[in-house]
Amino acid sequence: MSSPKSPKSPKSPKSPESKSPTPGAASPQDLGGDANAPIEVDLDDVESVYAQSTVTDTTSLRSSILDYKWENGRRYHAYQDGAYYQPNDEKQQEAEDLMHEMFRIILDDKLYETPIGEDTQRVLDLGCGTGAWAIDFADENPASEVIGVDLSPIQPSFVPPNCKFEVDDITKDWTFPESHFDFIHIRYLTGCIPEWVSFYKKAMRHVKPGGWVEHVELSTIPRSDDDTLRSGGAMERWGGIFEQLGTATGKTFGICETGRELFREAGFANINERTLKIPIGTWPKDPLLKKWGLWNRQFVLQGLEGFALRGLTDLLGWSFEEAQMFLLQARQELTDPRVHSYIEM
Repeated sequence: MSSPKSPKSPKSPKSPESKSPTPGAASPQDLGGDANAPIEVDLDDVESVYAQSTVTDTTSLRSSILDYKWENGRRYHAYQDGAYYQPNDEKQQEAEDLMHEMFRIILDDKLYETPIGEDTQRVLDLGCGTGAWAIDFADENPASEVIGVDLSPIQPSFVPPNCKFEVDDITKDWTFPESHFDFIHIRYLTGCIPEWVSFYKKAMRHVKPGGWVEHVELSTIPRSDDDTLRSGGAMERWGGIFEQLGTATGKTFGICETGRELFREAGFANINERTLKIPIGTWPKDPLLKKWGLWNRQFVLQGLEGFALRGLTDLLGWSFEEAQMFLLQARQELTDPRVHSYIEM
């Protein structure tokens, strides 16, 4: 959930393989402001080049937190084992960092849209992951104090002096004072929260009167405007599978579709929502959407196994081989230029 735009922050790195918008190209607002508008297909597109990213995994936290669990060759966090469905290994960290850069590109090189003002002092980043957002915000706002919270201590040890990270379960009681933060940032926590209204109410208690909460999510439902998703294929089944996983865990994967009303139910005022179509792949004709799709496809391909493997095997009872065959089919569809898919943000 966000509000009118804030001043531009410094430019983020660009993918060397991606294309810059041409003069006169539509802005992100024009392209994504109407989520009902179809995306025009580039019939000549055969591109399959992907962006790259690197991450650092260093920490000095106590050994009990670092006693990670391994399943099917993937590493998962130790603290509150089972509370989060994705791995925390380097492969998944690379996916998170790709997502971070993708969000910056989509948001016109900004970290947020909320009009928080230049006097923002205390900032909380919930479910901070690799810490990329918190570190960038601290770098760009040296007068602020930024705290990132996550279940895994995977953040770098070399961070700005006004940034720190804590290991905690944000679904439990928070240790911070009430009415304390000027800005609370939430991003990509779908499938992580058992009761969103209570979670939003908790955020309201800990933000100052007049402060802001911004929540950014990606839908788990692939869509297509021209019916090119394969009937019965992996991508068409993807949203239904995550609906099953949400039922099994008691943590919905549908917050992207329901967040606005749940914010309202929690008692927030001045609620602003913006919905964008983010292509998967370089099939759109518009250069800017093509660029978004390039980054989104690489993010999805990098994180695909981590998104689904534990849920398919542990919760839905699939064999490891069945899960891998499904993921193979998903990769084939994700890289097929004839499939004109997108997800909502």
